[in-house]
Amino acid sequence: MEILPFDDCGEYLNKLIIYRDILKDPVISLLKNFLDESFSEKHDREKINSLYYELSSKLISAAENYGLSGNLLKSYIGNCIVNYKNYFTKACEKYEMSIEKCLYLTALNDIKILYSLLNLNIGTAFDQDYTLFENYIPTLNKPSIGLFNEKLNSIINSSSPEYMLKKIIKYYFEVGSGEMSNAIAFRWENGLTPVKDYDYLTFSDIIGYDYQKETLIKNTNAFVNGHTANNVLLIGSRGTGKSSSVKALVTEFYSSGLRLVEITKSQLLCFPDILKELKSRGKYFIIFIDDLSFEEGEIEYKQMKSFLDGGIEKLPSNVLVYATSNRRHLIKETWGDRNQDSEEIHSSDTVNEKLSLSDRFGIKLTYITPSQNEYFKIVEELAKKQNLNISVENLRSEAVKWAASQNGRSGRTAKQFVNSLAE
Repeated sequence: MEILPFDDCGEYLNKLIIYRDILKDPVISLLKNFLDESFSEKHDREKINSLYYELSSKLISAAENYGLSGNLLKSYIGNCIVNYKNYFTKACEKYEMSIEKCLYLTALNDIKILYSLLNLNIGTAFDQDYTLFENYIPTLNKPSIGLFNEKLNSIINSSSPEYMLKKIIKYYFEVGSGEMSNAIAFRWENGLTPVKDYDYLTFSDIIGYDYQKETLIKNTNAFVNGHTANNVLLIGSRGTGKSSSVKALVTEFYSSGLRLVEITKSQLLCFPDILKELKSRGKYFIIFIDDLSFEEGEIEYKQMKSFLDGGIEKLPSNVLVYATSNRRHLIKETWGDRNQDSEEIHSSDTVNEKLSLSDRFGIKLTYITPSQNEYFKIVEELAKKQNLNISVENLRSEAVKWAASQNGRSGRTAKQFVNSLAE
C-alpha cells in the first residue's frame, strides 16, 4: 500500500475512528501539532523547531520509563496501539479474526493512517537530525527480550497495513490489550493493575508435593481448554509451596490464555466489579487470595460463599478462585462452637456455617510440613541448582541447625538456608 504523503498525515489523524482516543495521548498530540505546523502555509520555523525538540524530549522520556528502543517514534506508536483498550480490542481478545467484517474494515482504515505515521521519517522530511532516535537504547529500563517485545517489533515492522492489523489482532488475542498488553499477573486497584516485576516460578522450582502439583495442573488444564474445573483451596503449613504452586501455574499456562489476579480479603466486597471486568475479557483468570482466613465477627466470607456457589449469579466460565490458607476451614473455630451447653439452641448450625465456606472449593489440597528426609532432598536440589561446592554431610548438618534456629522445616526455610550459603 502506498504510504500517505507526509503533508497529509496530520490531517488524516483527524479521521481516526476506532483508535480516536489515541489523539489524547500527549506525545501523539504533540506529533500532530508538529505535523500541522510544518505544513501550514504560514508555518513558523522557530515554532517547528521548538515542537520538534519538545517531541524529542517526550520520546526519550517514554523510552527510559517504558523500556522502548530502536526507532523511538515507531516503538512509541506501536506501544500505544497494543496498550489501547476499547470495544474493538476486547472483541479481538475473544474472537481474534472472527470479528465481523464491518468492524475489521473500520479498524483497517485506522491502521492505514497509523501505518503511515509509523513510517514517517522525520529527519528526511523535515531536515532534522533524527539519528539519535533511530537506534536508541534506554538506560533506566532495558527492553525485555521475550514474548511482548518480539511481538511488538513484529507489529511495527510490518510490510503493509493489512499485515500490521493481522498481527495487532493476534496480539490482542494471544496477549491482551490495555493493561493486559504486557503483563501476566495483576492486582485489583479499582481495576486491573499490572504487576511489572512478577515472580516467575516453574514447577521445577518446587521440590516434592508431586500429587498436589499434578492435581493443580490437571484442573487448570481443563479450565483453559474450556472444560469444567473446580475452585481450589490449598491448605497447609507456612512456607510449604502453596503460593508458589499457583504462580507456577500461570507460568505453565500463560500461552494458553491464563492470567492471575490477586486480591485481598478486604476486596471480596468488590467481587461483583471484579467479575464484571474479567467476564468481558477474552482470557482465563485465576482470582488468587493468599493466606485467606476469617476471624470471629468478620462477615466478608458470606459474600465469598455466595459467589463461589449458591448465589443467583454464578462465576463466569473464564474465572476460577484459588486460595491458600493455614486454616483447614478458613473461619476461626472455638471450643464454644462445639459446646453442647452453649446458649445457642442449634449449636451444630454454627459449626456447619463455619465449614460451609471451605466446602465451596471443589478441590482441597494439603501441603504438610516435610519430613527430615524430604527437607534434606529439597535442600540438596536447591544447592545443586546454585552449584554450591559443599559436601552432603556438611550441607545436611548445617540445614538441620538452620531449621532449628529459624522457622522449622519447609521449602521456604530450605531456600533461605541455601541462599545464605550462596552469599
